[in-house]
Amino acid sequence: MDLPIVLSHKTAWLYHNVARPCEPLSRASSLYDEDSFASEAEPAEALPKLGLDTKGLRISAAVEIVTDYLVSLGVPREELDRIDTLVGFDFERSRPAGLRRHVFGAPIPSDHLIEVAEGLLVVDEAMCFVQAGSWMSELEQLEYGYEICARYHLNHLSTGKYIEMGQRHTVADLITYCSENRCRQGTARAATVLKRVHDGARSPMETATAILVVAKRSQGGLGYTKIELNHRVDVPSEFKYLAKAGYFEIDVYAPASGTGIEYNGSDHLDKQRSASDAERMTVLSALGFRMIVLTGTQFARQLQLHRAMNAIALAMGIKCDRSEAFQKRQNDLREFVIRNWSGDL
Repeated sequence: MDLPIVLSHKTAWLYHNVARPCEPLSRASSLYDEDSFASEAEPAEALPKLGLDTKGLRISAAVEIVTDYLVSLGVPREELDRIDTLVGFDFERSRPAGLRRHVFGAPIPSDHLIEVAEGLLVVDEAMCFVQAGSWMSELEQLEYGYEICARYHLNHLSTGKYIEMGQRHTVADLITYCSENRCRQGTARAATVLKRVHDGARSPMETATAILVVAKRSQGGLGYTKIELNHRVDVPSEFKYLAKAGYFEIDVYAPASGTGIEYNGSDHLDKQRSASDAERMTVLSALGFRMIVLTGTQFARQLQLHRAMNAIALAMGIKCDRSEAFQKRQNDLREFVIRNWSGDL
């Protein structure tokens, strides 16, 4: 069995779903600073020894070892009927049982590989994002782009809630990868999807709100891409008597029209949180922002969300599509973005 084995495509996506919060940050990430590189010289935790280097190991046994390892991390066994792996060139592409081998068409860039065990690597999420176009729909790939560049992690293989974590990649990272590998399969579609992806979503609800705005009209979205996530607004001194906070962040902001969209879920029903939200809206309105609130109840009901999205379109100065066909597409999009939410919206 040739080593190392490089997990890729859907198997890599499955791995990142369960392991992302514990993964080392890819060296390719533009979030690195000099201190981050310096810390890499510190002793790292020993890699798991899976026995892949056992002399005379049969491919079937190696597949079983890798499968068991992924299952131990939390990947459902039924998702691993075949293990996706990556090789550099076509002459390396055999078709042993249990493996699905993909050809990169060049030496695999080492700065986009993460070593997860002795003899086992996985492509990082910049490369995995491009590969995702081979099995994900365009909407799924758009959502994946937001999740890679987010400040949270939602495991799509579990019904557990999302967890907050630091941003690991930026949209610029993914664009750079596409630019450097433009002749590789999938990069053209990935580059197109990235035009609608934005950095720093703090929750799946923010991602869902953004997707409702940026997704194409043919997908049920407003087709409006010129937004920012978590736009910071400092409270001027003359307004500080109106609120305790010194600044606010607007979940989704459209600079051209000064429109801000806030998502208020069930946690905003807390009395103290509700009071803070009221102060926030008062100050932002006083500063001239057009503020619109989306709630979990609206996400849960087709007509309420449709009316809310019409209000957002009106505030942004874009056309409202009131046709029955568009409402159907918009409802399909609504169901898509909330499909993995657990508990109260």
